[in-house]
Amino acid sequence: MSGELRFMSYLGFVFFSTLENLSFVIFVLSLFRFSLQENLLKFGVFSVVLSLVSNSLQTESLQAVSALIQAVILVCFVAFLLRIHIFNSMIMVITGYVINYIVQWVTIIGVIHFTGHTEIEPYTTESFVIQSISSLMMLLISLFIHWQKGGFSFIDHQSRSKRSKIFVKENRPLFLLITFSVILTFAANFLLYRSSKPPYLMISILLFVALIGLMFLCLQRDAKDNG
Repeated sequence: MSGELRFMSYLGFVFFSTLENLSFVIFVLSLFRFSLQENLLKFGVFSVVLSLVSNSLQTESLQAVSALIQAVILVCFVAFLLRIHIFNSMIMVITGYVINYIVQWVTIIGVIHFTGHTEIEPYTTESFVIQSISSLMMLLISLFIHWQKGGFSFIDHQSRSKRSKIFVKENRPLFLLITFSVILTFAANFLLYRSSKPPYLMISILLFVALIGLMFLCLQRDAKDNG
């Protein structure tokens, strides 16, 4: 690949990764009822930075663990930028990750079906198409949540200043499910980049199971805190 084509691929990767990160952030903010107007600019800048981190992980051949590293970065920055407790940040990011991965895997299956490709390589047209479609779907879901006035309100804004314990009895089911979801998303990302024939159907089913569990526990928590 010539230097010009390599540079264009790099710009494409940064642009579509930024779009993907921004749609993810908009979804998480919408799902947990945080103000988009107040937070969009700072998370927009963060999305660009995160796309550069993602590119560095790609060039260092760390694609298999990039999802895990980015999740840790996201948890830390969401807690810092929204001034919320780290456990609440974990709930927001991991719930968003599970839903985002379901959307991505469904998109990948569709692209593979229509193009006939068995592998999706980064910096290619197919990968940019997948990022564009999954970003659009996440934005549409966010719009639907906002339009329906849905989402969860149990996460306290400015909760970072409040003392609260993570490993209390009421948090245990959610903490265990978050741990399971982290392992599952890491496994899904690993299989996507390391396996020539990833088990798309099996991973999608497991992600749906994790999603149902997370939604159920979040609904319970929301009902309890607002009841």
